[in-house]
Amino acid sequence: MSYKDGAVYVGEFSQGKMHGSGIYTYRDGTVYEGRFENGKMEGSGIMTYVSGNRYEGLFSNNMKSGHGSYIFNDSSRYEGNFFMDKMDGQGKLRYPNGDSYSGYFSKGKQTGKGEYRYHDGNVYSGDFVNGNFSGTGKLTLIDGSSYEGDFINDNMEGNGIFYYANGDVYVGTMVNGKYNGCGTYYYANGDRYTGDYLNNQSHGTGMFIEANGEGTTYHYLNGEIIGEGIQLYNFAVEQNLADLFKKEPPAENPKIENQQVKTEVQKETPKEVPVEIEPTKTEPTITTKPEPTKENNAIAIVTAPKPSSINSVIGHTCSSCRGKGKIYQAEIRKNKMVTKDISNGLGPRNFVTYSVNEIVRPAGNVLCGKCQGTGKSSND
Repeated sequence: MSYKDGAVYVGEFSQGKMHGSGIYTYRDGTVYEGRFENGKMEGSGIMTYVSGNRYEGLFSNNMKSGHGSYIFNDSSRYEGNFFMDKMDGQGKLRYPNGDSYSGYFSKGKQTGKGEYRYHDGNVYSGDFVNGNFSGTGKLTLIDGSSYEGDFINDNMEGNGIFYYANGDVYVGTMVNGKYNGCGTYYYANGDRYTGDYLNNQSHGTGMFIEANGEGTTYHYLNGEIIGEGIQLYNFAVEQNLADLFKKEPPAENPKIENQQVKTEVQKETPKEVPVEIEPTKTEPTITTKPEPTKENNAIAIVTAPKPSSINSVIGHTCSSCRGKGKIYQAEIRKNKMVTKDISNGLGPRNFVTYSVNEIVRPAGNVLCGKCQGTGKSSND
């Protein structure tokens, strides 16, 4: 059957309509070979396009519907469900560069839950919207690092946690794949920075706290420290001082120790001293009188301080800064891990991690956190 628009059909007919097996050639050269019912493509068939693309699968009402395979002219391939000529439902798409996506499609685009595997080993699993990473997901990098949190348009954006392979962890907000907003960066050795970020750099007010509890507050501008810092009060030091006043553990043989303590503080027992015997008619009697008791000289008598001496403690020289109001701190440099997109905007983002060496605490004097720079302390 040759049609007026230039198309040609060769195959089986029933009651004047294409019905059964046949080949339909469109005017532009596209060819369908497969089953027909009542003049329409219905059932299994193969559609070969002039561009070189090729579809093998099920058709319904002249459209690709059901399970099928679509091979693109660039060697990429889709296998899965179709609906109304579009990829729709569960499927897997392989890209020519070796990337692959497995998950749900809607109207020809990745939408819903899915997993995107890069050819270099990076993997994203989570939510997709119109072919982009959007929603909640997890990005696992080939070096062992991983990010779990919010994504928008293929970028880490929102709240999330980045676990780095070297043990560092970032917890906070991300914008356009970078640290932006409030966050805390935990170094593997126990140090941490808590504060504001802008484009992966410390920006605003932040605190650098060492693993031993010592910390300093700084003001940052694009990663640079502006002005002097203020030492944070160290609760760890206070706890260590309190440990000095704890009772010592009992000895291995408490009975012997108790006896020793008892002998040191016990009073001397009275001694009987003979006195003169007075002559009487009756039998003489011997009377005794106790000697005055003596306390052990090893025991010291401590008197309570007078009220005037208590008041004189207030305003003493600060023991932390020795009255200077400032404390010198040595420089501390750290290698902070950050992420970078190397896709240049072509296709889904491709993130890598690298380290940046930065000064988190410069060498110099900072205000004493115990006396707030006054040099005087009332709680020594």
